[in-house]
Amino acid sequence: MQHYLIVWNFPTVEGSWDACTPFAEYINAGGPGDCFDGFELKYRVCEPIGGTGMAIAVASNIGKVWAHLAPWIKGFGIEFEVTPVVSDAEFAAMWPGVQAAASTD
Repeated sequence: MQHYLIVWNFPTVEGSWDACTPFAEYINAGGPGDCFDGFELKYRVCEPIGGTGMAIAVASNIGKVWAHLAPWIKGFGIEFEVTPVVSDAEFAAMWPGVQAAASTD
């Protein structure tokens, strides 16, 4: 499973405002799309005044992330930036191999 950093921004204040009620309903319903086969949203925070936020998810592939974001893109025109990232443990585990590959000796 790959970790992904998901950052979002509403293009307009109106769009952000329009999404507030559906987002609150989604959260109050337990975030039904936040966990499905091959995808789990681990953490989400938002800054509602500016219409921005970010989340950390783990997914088997980028298509699972896209599927999770699709209703919000289609319904509200939210712009997302998705970046593959690694956890501290993943970094520590891969560093020796990266360091060895970079060695010029």
